[in-house]
Amino acid sequence: MKNKQLLIAIVVLVVLGAAVIFTKEDSGKSSSSGESTKPTNQVIETLDATKLASITLTDSDGSVTVDQVDGKWSVTDRDGFPANFSNIQSLVDTVTELKILAKQKVGKSQLGRFELNDPAPDDAKDAGTKLELKDADGNVLHSILFGKETQGQADPSSPFGPSGTGRYVLVGPNTVGEINETLSSDLKTGPADWLHKEDFLKVEKIKSIAVEQPNQRDSWTLTRGKDGEDMSLTDAKPEEKLDSSKGNSAGRVLGSPSFDDIASKSAKPEETGMDKAVTATIDTFEGYKYVLKMAKKDDEHYMSLTASGTRLAQADETAARTPQPDESNPREKAKDEKPEDAERLDKEHNAALAKLIAESEKAHAESQAKLREERDTTFADNLAKLAKLEGWTFKVSSYTFDAIYKTRAEMMEEEKEEAAEGAATPPPSLPALPPLPIPSTPAPATAPITAPIT
Repeated sequence: MKNKQLLIAIVVLVVLGAAVIFTKEDSGKSSSSGESTKPTNQVIETLDATKLASITLTDSDGSVTVDQVDGKWSVTDRDGFPANFSNIQSLVDTVTELKILAKQKVGKSQLGRFELNDPAPDDAKDAGTKLELKDADGNVLHSILFGKETQGQADPSSPFGPSGTGRYVLVGPNTVGEINETLSSDLKTGPADWLHKEDFLKVEKIKSIAVEQPNQRDSWTLTRGKDGEDMSLTDAKPEEKLDSSKGNSAGRVLGSPSFDDIASKSAKPEETGMDKAVTATIDTFEGYKYVLKMAKKDDEHYMSLTASGTRLAQADETAARTPQPDESNPREKAKDEKPEDAERLDKEHNAALAKLIAESEKAHAESQAKLREERDTTFADNLAKLAKLEGWTFKVSSYTFDAIYKTRAEMMEEEKEEAAEGAATPPPSLPALPPLPIPSTPAPATAPITAPIT
């Protein structure tokens, strides 16, 4: 009996030992392969960013592709204009961190309920937004189909109804997942949304503006002597008076402009109105010279530009240093100061002041030299950035250049027509009436009634 129990115990120990060994080996294999460290609930488990060379977003309204060429990202659908890298980085960072909160199996016919139909067909209904990440050879590294946003609880006080809290995503054949991000600012398929718009021109401290209209009689030039002064009309005719509000608006034009989109380089001048463009040459007190071509076509506004110039020194770069009060303070003599010590103490005091002044002058000169160097660098860098904008035609808002897209007559004060608008017209004169006849003898007065009334 004891031998039988001992045999059973040995067998149990052998089985348990084998199970432990198997578990450790299996755990070791998983750990060495790295599989156990991969999160199983992420939309993209791994992405080699060094291989990423192209991103395409497609929905039922359109498509956009941004490509990396020679280490720089550009918008393919806009003739290779530089892309906004922060948009690209935001998209990639977001999708690589997306987590699937829940999954559900649905029939293929039900995918439209989640707007997860493929957007490839032109007539696709209830289509989603497809994201494709590709390498330099065009191979798809990852393809993700995003559906509509999931809705949270409605706020009774909000006029907009329930807000989006997440989005549906196709994670497998007929399998819908729900993620915790809406990606509303990342999944944009309009090429204009991916253009780099940060380094557009910014015109400051305008000195003069010369506007050349297609009809030379409509051209005009405004100038001013100092920054901040009112603009004045050059070669004004006796009957002309510049509208000061229009002149000052012109003096602030392009202070903070932007652009909405890029016109195709294949567009003909007559398609953008550039065949009849208005040209504005703007000089600034800093030394910039901008030449703008402006045009309107239907409801669109177009503009192209070139920039050049030589930086002009500003007043603060050469201004003399302002002496400080302690540089001219006389030496205070002590009450018990001996006459033989006065000369020595005066020399020491004057020497200390001279040293202080010399050090201040040196610091001032060094500060001005540093300021000039910084401004020289900024000026050159700005021209280099603006040079990259040459050769492009930008779609801009109407208010971008409306202040200078005017004829000479439109820049003048409007004539006041007081007779027609303000002054009242006197009524026509009436004919004189004949004098009333005057009786020769007065009529007898009626006697008062004294008798009682019965």
